[in-house]
Amino acid sequence: MVQFSRGSYGDILWRIERERLKLLIDEFRGSHAIVDYLDFAAGTGRIISFVENLVDTAVGIEISEAMTKRASHSVKSARIISCDITAPCTPLEGKYDFITAFRFLLNAEPSLRLAALKALAARLRDDSSWLVFNNHGYTLSYRLLAYPFYKIRSLGKEILKANYLTHREVFQIADEAGLRIDRIFGYGVFSGKVVCMLPSDKAVRLEKFAAQNTALSKLGALQMYVARLK
Repeated sequence: MVQFSRGSYGDILWRIERERLKLLIDEFRGSHAIVDYLDFAAGTGRIISFVENLVDTAVGIEISEAMTKRASHSVKSARIISCDITAPCTPLEGKYDFITAFRFLLNAEPSLRLAALKALAARLRDDSSWLVFNNHGYTLSYRLLAYPFYKIRSLGKEILKANYLTHREVFQIADEAGLRIDRIFGYGVFSGKVVCMLPSDKAVRLEKFAAQNTALSKLGALQMYVARLK
């Protein structure tokens, strides 16, 4: 995973995500003795290989069979399934207490975003279960500086929608899927070009400081949402 290789900007963001996920699961454990976990769009297994050590059971779902095989090699005991949960005929394989869906929402087509969130909502065990997902292209961040470039390049096409998502859009999709968002955490306040000019330890401290600062975190290019059934 070159994008998340040690010392890269992706690695810095992944450190912040790991810490936040650990804190959220520790908090969740306070009211749930057993945690059955699902990672949607598991990809290479980056998220599930970390979280499986913090939960009781872990399942990953990935539509690509090639990625399913790759993720299977990344985990210890988690089960990786290859299926399309957005297809109407796909059976419900289980119910879960804690679900993650990272780097999916922004990349998916609008209709697929809603279908996926609806499918994930159907897999939450009850209204105390959590769905944690992120938007890695929040509009009101340093990414806004690139808006004019994409606006000119798109020439009336839908390219912009694949690169930016506002809180309003995310909340609307979640609401239509039967979910309510309880909390938001922002991170990735500074661009990779800025952060990577600094020594690795200073870059990590800078991004962690920004992520922990309420005002600065609101400007993060990545936003993490904690949602539950309405």
